[in-house]
Amino acid sequence: MEEYLTLLKNAPLFDGICEAEIRRLLLCLGAPLRTFGRGAILWQTGDTVAQAGIVLAGTVDAVQYQPDGSMQLVTRHKPGSVFGDLLMGTQQPSPVTLQTSDGAQVLFLPMDAILSDCGRGCPCHIQLRHNLYAEGAKKFFQLRRRLQYLSEPRLRRRILLFLQDCRRDAGQDYFTVPFSRSEMADFLGANRSALSRELSQLQQEGFIEFYRSSFRFLHV
Repeated sequence: MEEYLTLLKNAPLFDGICEAEIRRLLLCLGAPLRTFGRGAILWQTGDTVAQAGIVLAGTVDAVQYQPDGSMQLVTRHKPGSVFGDLLMGTQQPSPVTLQTSDGAQVLFLPMDAILSDCGRGCPCHIQLRHNLYAEGAKKFFQLRRRLQYLSEPRLRRRILLFLQDCRRDAGQDYFTVPFSRSEMADFLGANRSALSRELSQLQQEGFIEFYRSSFRFLHV
């Protein structure tokens, strides 16, 4: 676990908590570390969730399977990202399946331990709960963003809204998106060929430049 302390200290979930306090918290919570292989299922649609997870290495994808067997990417969690925090609070069946793409290491944080703490009112435990609440609020607004994309009938407008949000998050005109082209198409509810055509058209018209997952706005 020592090799991941810097990652945890810089993760939003542990904002304001020093490395020594993180060590104490993980012992207090009894947080298990698990390693998953390529394509492993963490939980399936319909499962109830009693613990959140924070990705330490690799990626964890939230996906939805359609009746025809096709898969739609909902969210990609990279190192430092938290998942399952909203589900463990509601105890509702998961609307998505969580799985790895190329394997992952995940630290799990049990809800009961987070809420009950050690009985000493440690400031770091209180800070963890505050950060968990803030993480849930951030995800609420991320969901609103995606609903805005999907409710836009024009694919070009959908793409531009998504790229503008990525630029805003990066704080500069040059940025990368966390998806491959097919994953980006799934995320935006579009056909991959149609997405590629629209991106090429936007580049030809001088709105953007891109290479694979790297983009730059020229004027929008």
